[in-house]
Amino acid sequence: MNFIPLSVSLDEGCISDFIKRYHFEEKDKHDILRLYRQVMPRIHAEFHYVVKESESVLGSVNNFEAKADCSKEQAVVIATLGQAFDEYQENLLTRGDIHKGYMLDCIGLELLWAAYDEIDKKLHEITGKYAGNYIFTGDNSLPMSEVPRLMGFLGQKVVTYNEAYAMIPKKSVLFVAPLLNECLKKSNRCSCCNNVNCNMRDTA
Repeated sequence: MNFIPLSVSLDEGCISDFIKRYHFEEKDKHDILRLYRQVMPRIHAEFHYVVKESESVLGSVNNFEAKADCSKEQAVVIATLGQAFDEYQENLLTRGDIHKGYMLDCIGLELLWAAYDEIDKKLHEITGKYAGNYIFTGDNSLPMSEVPRLMGFLGQKVVTYNEAYAMIPKKSVLFVAPLLNECLKKSNRCSCCNNVNCNMRDTA
């Protein structure tokens, strides 16, 4: 079992988009940049995966097969930013700085989005296949109750989960990705968000 390191970072020139996306104010820009620069040395992004036949992954989960892009193989993937991110955020919250704790949480979400691009590239390099749309645990078609079964496929101890099936470290995700012979135009992040009135929304 080997985790594969991921090189993730954010474009500081796009901080204005970040502020709009997460509904901060322009006056928050300095604190957001400072937090980003402070947390980056603590980021240890990595992922681990296994490739399984679709039938063994899908099991009897309702409506899963319809969302699996008709692939014969699925990659079960766990990705994380590492424990140090959690510890840094916990220090902020312990000091009562909830606003900065939220800023850091949003930075973590952006870094995970950057990680997905890296994961797609590395899966293609290793398997020769293209990753389709991710199906995360907690999706309507992949309930959180499936976490133990999927984690069992992975056979690793770097990322665990609690009684509520939440990942530990917190900035970790568990998902299934169909492996395809041809590159697929994937859904963008807005399709995963319920805020349909957001001025950053892009339905393309």
